[in-house]
Amino acid sequence: MGKIKGVAYLTSRWIKRQPMWLIQDLFIVIGFAIIMFVWGGIQGLKNVLVAWFISGAWGMGVNLVAQSIGWDKQGRTMDMFIASPVKPIHYLLGYFLSSFIFLGVDFLYMMALIIYLNAWVIVFASLVAFFPLLLISNLIGLSIVMRIKKPTNISAITNPIQMVLIIIPPVFYPASVIPESARYLVLLIPTAAGAEIARQLAGLSTWHNIWYPSLVIAAWVLIGILTSARVVKWGME
Repeated sequence: MGKIKGVAYLTSRWIKRQPMWLIQDLFIVIGFAIIMFVWGGIQGLKNVLVAWFISGAWGMGVNLVAQSIGWDKQGRTMDMFIASPVKPIHYLLGYFLSSFIFLGVDFLYMMALIIYLNAWVIVFASLVAFFPLLLISNLIGLSIVMRIKKPTNISAITNPIQMVLIIIPPVFYPASVIPESARYLVLLIPTAAGAEIARQLAGLSTWHNIWYPSLVIAAWVLIGILTSARVVKWGME
C-alpha cells in the first residue's frame, strides 16, 4: 500500500503547481448545467447528473490516466518507477488514486445541484454504472497508450475518443429518444450503456431492458482486460 501511496503522491504534485486545472472544471459543470436546464428544465438537470458521472468515469481512464502515462514514457519518468521496487499494479493504482482528485472536486461542485434536486437516488444509481465504466476506461486507456510509439501524440488520440463517446451517444440525453431498432446498436457503446443503466435504476428512462446494457458493460470489461493484458510491459518483461 505504501508504494501505491508513493506513486499517487508523486503523480499528484501538479495540484500545487497548476490548481487552475481544477477550477476550470467548475465552469464546465456550470456551463453544462445551464445548457441542460434550458433544454429540459428540471428533467434536464437530472440528466446532467447522470452524464457527469458517466463522462467523469470515461474521461478519467481514457484521457487523464492514459495521457499521464504517455508523458511518463516520453519524459523517462516511467524508467524511474521501473528501476524502483514499484510493480505495474502499484504504478497503475497510484495513478488511478491521484486522478480521483478531479472527480472529488467535481462532486463538490455538483453538491449544490444534488441537494437542490434531492437527487441522491440518481447519485447512487449512477455509481452502479460508474465503477465498472471506470474500470473499462482505465483498461482501454492503458491499451491505447501502451501501443503508441510516440507518446506525445497521445492527446491527439485520447481527446477525440473521450469527447466523441460522451457527446454523440445518449449520455447527456436518454437512449429512449432513439428508435428501438437503432437503440440496440447505439447501446453497444460503453458510455451509452452505462448511462442507460444509471437512468433505468434512477427511474429516468422509459425503456425497461436493463439486461442488454448490463451485458454490454460486462463484455467491455472482458475486452478491456484482454487487450490491456497483452500490452503491459514493465522493464525487460
